[in-house]
Amino acid sequence: MPAPLRSLLARGAGSAMVSGFVLVAVLTMVGKIVAFAKDALVADKLGTADELDAFMLVFGFFTFACSVLAGGLPESFVPAYAELRERRGLRRASRLGVQCAAFHCTVLLACGGLLALTAPWVVQWTTRGFTPAKQTLAVGLLRGLVPFLLCFGLAQQLGAWLRAGKTFLLAAAAPMLVPLAIVTAMLLAGDQVSAWTLVSGTVWGSAAYLAAMLAAVSRRLPRRLSWWRCTLRHAEPLLRLVLRNAMPFLIGGVAFSSAVVVDQTMAAWLTAGSVAVLGYSDKVCAIVLSVTAGPAADVLFPHFAELVARRDWHGLRRRLFTSAGIIVSAALPMTLLLCLLAPWIVSILFERGAFGPQDTQRVAEVLRYAAFQIPFYILGTVAARVAVSLQASRFMLVTAFGALVLNASLNWLLMRHLGAAGIALSTTIVHFICAIVTCITCLMVIRRKEAA
Repeated sequence: MPAPLRSLLARGAGSAMVSGFVLVAVLTMVGKIVAFAKDALVADKLGTADELDAFMLVFGFFTFACSVLAGGLPESFVPAYAELRERRGLRRASRLGVQCAAFHCTVLLACGGLLALTAPWVVQWTTRGFTPAKQTLAVGLLRGLVPFLLCFGLAQQLGAWLRAGKTFLLAAAAPMLVPLAIVTAMLLAGDQVSAWTLVSGTVWGSAAYLAAMLAAVSRRLPRRLSWWRCTLRHAEPLLRLVLRNAMPFLIGGVAFSSAVVVDQTMAAWLTAGSVAVLGYSDKVCAIVLSVTAGPAADVLFPHFAELVARRDWHGLRRRLFTSAGIIVSAALPMTLLLCLLAPWIVSILFERGAFGPQDTQRVAEVLRYAAFQIPFYILGTVAARVAVSLQASRFMLVTAFGALVLNASLNWLLMRHLGAAGIALSTTIVHFICAIVTCITCLMVIRRKEAA
């Protein structure tokens, strides 16, 4: 091995960034194993039944809402927290964290109430292919999952706070409480498993997730009463900047994260079970993304934010290239394996009980198209964290809406010939274009800042 490469690996192996990535990757993989145990149990009990179709569509709404809200305030909070801690100290940064969490909780309450009130209209508009009984079930499931939005959304905000302080252990481990609770609920239900069993497990698991994050954050805060009085009475001056920067990310998140809802809604127009088939395919792809894109985003984001706060543009560019190259190189072999071994993988993971060989064939066909999104998704995720650290809010907004329009257009074009597989291929094409555009834009912004 060449001496420069040996030196780079030796420095990287002992760095906090690499150790943080390994820790988050391992814990995320453990969480995915738990989640797949849950998915296998769901496949055994419900297969691709109408009841599961309704639950997965409704759960997609809440996943979309959580992704949008997590892409607003938390995204703008992390760079501001890093800059405030660097320049003013930890106490001022902690005050900003408390006030952002309180504001985020208020937004979640408002969104949950709005979803509960508009549930019949939302379900009727997005489930054109559902029967009336299936639509009625979806309305009830949507209202039953409203507490999940509040608990899970606030826990994500607190997790962003912990990761901004480079505390990755609990933030990476606590989300597995949700699938653990779902598995527990299904085991307790025995042969009476239904969509409502999944709802109860999801809600109780998200409540446990929030409790764990609150306990972790509270231990990091000052105990002095005078600090709390100051925090509750006086707004942190940087809070206004965080809220102002959060709005473009929030609007952009509505467009970018709505791709999942658009995909599921358009899949509902196809043959029965298409929503569930698309969902199972996404879960398989999530195995690779869980140990690449997820840990990379969690660990690299605070490092990118610190480099921006220090105005270290050369270091930022170098870290972007190095991180993206290493992670994408590791993901490519996994992508090829998913394509080649798709039927075998789906059979091992899901084929039991109500999930039969025909379902395996349908999911494997979609998976072969969906797997190619993995390297582009990782590259786009890493580059997007750089863009957020640079507060390139206008670019993120334009990219998000462009991706939404392109995704819906390609879905409509490809699903007519390929069915659910066409929706998966559309997603791959969109991720490819977004990744390339985001990388080029980040490099241009860094070059401008160097020149200034």
